[in-house]
Amino acid sequence: MRWVLLTVLGLASCSRCTTPAPVDAGVVAVAAAPKTFSTDLRTVLLTIFPEYRGTNVKSGVARLTRTLEGKADWNAKARELFAKNRITETPAEQGVEGTLDLYRFRILPSPEGATAIVEMPVDGDTLGRLYSNPASLSTSHLGLYLPRENVTIARDVFDFRLEYEAVTLRRAAFLTRQVVELMQGNGQWTLGAVPEGWGPRQSDGGLGEVPEHFSVKLTGVVDGAVVTVSRDGQNVTVEYRLTTFQRAARQEQ
Repeated sequence: MRWVLLTVLGLASCSRCTTPAPVDAGVVAVAAAPKTFSTDLRTVLLTIFPEYRGTNVKSGVARLTRTLEGKADWNAKARELFAKNRITETPAEQGVEGTLDLYRFRILPSPEGATAIVEMPVDGDTLGRLYSNPASLSTSHLGLYLPRENVTIARDVFDFRLEYEAVTLRRAAFLTRQVVELMQGNGQWTLGAVPEGWGPRQSDGGLGEVPEHFSVKLTGVVDGAVVTVSRDGQNVTVEYRLTTFQRAARQEQ
């Protein structure tokens, strides 16, 4: 049942009014185009966890966080959205929370507006299905389940976090070095400062030494996504973050 929902979502089709401030004569305020990117869970997974043999997945989560602006009865908007999408409301200390199959939802009001979140826990079974399903769930599809009508969206941020334990120290070293090398190899990512002990490639083509404890960051050349790979012995954490929508500030010409 859980995977039926994921498949259905994967196959789905993908403002506040204010009085403008006065400007000088001859100066026109122009709304610049917003920054918009998208990705899907399978693509992210193949990027940050291309090799899963010899690992035990401890925890994972895929999350889209939407920042909303403006004064509104956000709790009422949340319940209206939940009713529309058949989301079951659950007890919450603040804001409104709910579940739909294995998805969790939260809408938290703030002085500036609200934060809306949809997240999906990721375990070993989910990973296997994400690898094999060609119609993967996209960030655009996730956004359909958050407030989007008659609201001002300031920002959408997608996160995918995965924690796993490798069977041996050697396996952890190989997997962490491998993902960094593969990401650099396609020309779409730039590597930040490498930690001490990050050895050069071996003469026979081997990946080189890897410190037992380290953290490195890679940045997407086109979309600015950031991937952080951290290792603590046999334990590895990989985090992917992409701003999928950023409302641009108005420009004056």
